[in-house]
Amino acid sequence: MIFDWFKRKKEDESKITSLPSPLNLCLGSALELDLLPFQMIREQLGFSLPEGVQTIEAAGFIDLGMGALLCRFYTADDGFIQISTTGGYETQNIDDIKFFVFAQTHHIASQSGASLWVSDSGLIGDKRFDLDEISYRRVWDEAVPGRIEPVNFTETVHSHDESVAVYEVDHLAMLYQRQISDSERYEYLLASLEFSGEDEATAVVSLGFDLEISSMTIT
Repeated sequence: MIFDWFKRKKEDESKITSLPSPLNLCLGSALELDLLPFQMIREQLGFSLPEGVQTIEAAGFIDLGMGALLCRFYTADDGFIQISTTGGYETQNIDDIKFFVFAQTHHIASQSGASLWVSDSGLIGDKRFDLDEISYRRVWDEAVPGRIEPVNFTETVHSHDESVAVYEVDHLAMLYQRQISDSERYEYLLASLEFSGEDEATAVVSLGFDLEISSMTIT
């Protein structure tokens, strides 16, 4: 097979009792964001700020080990909220909240195509990542010179549409950032090569920003 180091995993749905819901986010939730602080810098961002109420259409859950957890809540407008926690899903365990929008998606159909993203000279894991002539520096293991291996994790995804079965996606990912000019805020770039099947891979580049709990209204 083309991507023989990844195999699709099956979720035992009989073991699913309830899904984590940090900040009461869950499938079908409606989310409204107060992005007034970003309006002054919106022209400097590489993406358009989300507008209006965001509906959660899917949720992904990632166990990074050592008590570190990621929850991703995907909206109908091609974005997702990523909540990082340590030791549980309660509000006091939240370390970080970011909102990402999908900037680029590349379908990979060959080993050579995958190697452009993850290899000794691949884009994911390099010290810098350039997108539309804008340079972002690596966040994870920033002090390590040169390229590092992408972070490998598995996401279990649940859809609000009950006709869609639970599925898993393997990621090879790296996080980058740049500081916005004349601002204390950062724009983040998340690059990931995603495998959802033995011969299916997609390179996804997402752009995002930090979110404060106080800026979120969830119903």
